[in-house]
Amino acid sequence: MKYLLFLPLVVALAVGQNLLTNGDFEQEITVGWTYSDSGVGTHQADRQVGYHPDPDYEAMTYQYDNPGWTRLAQRVDVPGTQLTLSFWASFEETGGTSSCWPAACFAVCYYNAANTLLGETRYYYSTYANWTPTSTFSLKRVTNPAWTQYSLNIMDELTQNLPGINPPDVARLEVALYAYTYSG
Repeated sequence: MKYLLFLPLVVALAVGQNLLTNGDFEQEITVGWTYSDSGVGTHQADRQVGYHPDPDYEAMTYQYDNPGWTRLAQRVDVPGTQLTLSFWASFEETGGTSSCWPAACFAVCYYNAANTLLGETRYYYSTYANWTPTSTFSLKRVTNPAWTQYSLNIMDELTQNLPGINPPDVARLEVALYAYTYSG
């Protein structure tokens, strides 16, 4: 089983100020981004031109075999929750069963000033994933794996889908490209 996620992204204020370092992946992914992985199998994060039909760079995470994950993430201080996150993404999965499934994800994690995780919004593409939303875990199932532009109003997400998070407590956001394989 494998899964891939490709995207350029922007976390922006309403006026369009980019808060990410190297959010367009035009520099090496070591600039502004943190790579981590877990489990067995093949793990990879990469940036290339050619993932998307435009001439710019996009990043990708890949994890093959199970169980495990590959993650490329960046955490930034935010000046409040009146923010809009926008990104283009293409999702891919191969293989899987109800007891051993891959998922391609884009995660937005919400942290307080002490770096305590308050909750998460997860866009995901998976045939078999069985995650369940909670008051601090919002799921957005992606049904079209083709290149699509997404937009997330952070304040609306917190008030409408994450009632377990107090918006004034959010001091940092983390965005992550996340390739995941579950084995039950």
